Amino acid sequence: MMTPALSDVVTSLNRALWGEVSPNLRSAQFTVEPRHIGLRFYFDGTPNDEVVESVGFIGAEVAADFPGCKVSEEVIPTTAGTAIPRQEGWHLAFARKEASLVA
Repeated sequence: MMTPALSDVVTSLNRALWGEVSPNLRSAQFTVEPRHIGLRFYFDGTPNDEVVESVGFIGAEVAADFPGCKVSEEVIPTTAGTAIPRQEGWHLAFARKEASLVA
């Protein structure tokens, strides 16, 4: 299987976020490798079980669009007002409007 196109993954992830974005979600990022899509979700504070379950639903929706690709989700707690990192190879799919977003 070829590596999924970035545009296809961002479209899939944005669709998967519909109805799943909680007020505490600060950022959703993704990376694409051959046969693997990584998802990172940055939240204000420590997400509760309901939010973690919602992240699983998002990952399942993305996985359904890319049979043959493994999709992994990572939930990262943050403190409001702190900068959200973007590592090389990670792409932004969702960002809450705030002054601390680091490009």
